Amino acid sequence: MYQALYRKYRPRFFRDVAGQEHITSVLSKEVAEKTFGHAYLFTGSRGIGKTTCAKILAKAVNCPFEKEGEPCGECEICRGIDDGSLLDITEMDAASNRNIDDIRDLRSEANFTPAVAKYRVYIIDEAHMLTKEAANALLKIMEEPPEHVIFILATTEVHRLPATILSRCMRFDYRRMPPEVIAERVKFVCKMEHIDIDDEGAMLIGKLADGGMRDALSLLDICRSSDETVTAETVSRCAGLAGREYLFELTDKIAEQNISEVLGAVDKLYEGSADVSRICDELINHFRNLMIVSCTKEASAILKVMPNEMLRIEKQAKEFSQPEIFHAVSVLQDTLVKMSKSASKRLEFELALVKLCSPALNQSQEALLARIEKLEKEVVLLKARGAAPAVQNLPAMEVVPKAEPAPVYEEIPAGPAFSVQSASSEPEFQSWEDVVELIKGKNRMLYSFLEGSKAYLVGGRVLIDSPNSFFIDYMQKNDDSREVIKNAITEVCGTRYGIGPYKKTEKKTEDDPLAILAKRAAENGIGGL
Repeated sequence: MYQALYRKYRPRFFRDVAGQEHITSVLSKEVAEKTFGHAYLFTGSRGIGKTTCAKILAKAVNCPFEKEGEPCGECEICRGIDDGSLLDITEMDAASNRNIDDIRDLRSEANFTPAVAKYRVYIIDEAHMLTKEAANALLKIMEEPPEHVIFILATTEVHRLPATILSRCMRFDYRRMPPEVIAERVKFVCKMEHIDIDDEGAMLIGKLADGGMRDALSLLDICRSSDETVTAETVSRCAGLAGREYLFELTDKIAEQNISEVLGAVDKLYEGSADVSRICDELINHFRNLMIVSCTKEASAILKVMPNEMLRIEKQAKEFSQPEIFHAVSVLQDTLVKMSKSASKRLEFELALVKLCSPALNQSQEALLARIEKLEKEVVLLKARGAAPAVQNLPAMEVVPKAEPAPVYEEIPAGPAFSVQSASSEPEFQSWEDVVELIKGKNRMLYSFLEGSKAYLVGGRVLIDSPNSFFIDYMQKNDDSREVIKNAITEVCGTRYGIGPYKKTEKKTEDDPLAILAKRAAENGIGGL
């Protein structure tokens, strides 16, 4: 009978377990030095080696020919544990045997000495599924276990286990395996099985496995039956992704706000039997990639993608502002949750895409910020085209509730008016670049809001003009950041100044771009500005 790849290539020694060296090295050392405990807890996501390591540990502590913490794999005990015939090793599924009676049977059996092995080992998988009563019954024997008994608990939801059990176990947290580690293991299995696979296909399997080796080998099992050579296209088809090109296509259409073509692309994918939930999830990950590229210069070290794909992501990230990316992620995540409860997943997905293509349909804070950002870009374009001289001092738009004063993030002392008539009429604060450079070394988050800013000295206060539209809101909510700025000014200049946001006002003319901007805002459904 054919044996699934994940079972056939299940590691039988600590040295074969990929991606968990921080755990296997400790376990093998404990076995070699005979310092292993009576209770272990292995926690982590599915398919990353918890039960596999539990079986290897059971072999290692019982193997008469153990060497440097590794079982021999050839003796009667090792073979008996591998094929499940050794009765001294019990593997119990807590999802099926979760009641107090099951644990009482285990306690009664544990008092008997092993028949063949040196230790009785109880591997309890999905331990978080035990009932409260069963967990309390297990706790009793874990407090004072017989010398010949070892417990190994495995769980994907460690937070559901009672603290009393956690405190009696040696805990090991298993990590999700990086895509490149999974890809290497997949290529090794393909070599042993004489399966042709290219690097892109192996890497895509690694990424789709979400850190789990079992899922990766299960997907490889499907792919090997599909084509003679496993490629990225083969993997995409077998995983129901319909290729990755659709991610860039959908994102381009969203950037163009082309509703017709976006819905047409979804219809084409649906006809190809693509899973819309999986498409939505992949699109969220794609916008995450765009977010990382837009927020950091070290994106290539974070994103595990092919070089040619990285270039496309970098190019596409320039088509969106950060608020637009955040808005897209928020809408798609909400949609993914709704899909699990909806009778029509396709409808929920289409509604989300229409919202992204028609910002006026969405009144959320993220949507408003994205729309304001777009209008500000249009102002910049007007400025570049020389629409009117007054554009030189055009202020950035702020969302201010009606009949409320403009936002201020510190008390304004007696002195000149807070609103200044013109940037050119006030002295620019000459030491501001030195202040910003000093802040860069102290607070990177604050520096990101001050990068490219200017400052003006008005009536004993330094008024800050930042190009970042979120600057004022951020400063209002962060007392520490305000103090950092004032201390930096004092350190550079030797004088303690107050601080505030710089406000610019201009006289409106017939061709005032503010009038143009207000008109554009009304056309986009933004009211109350």
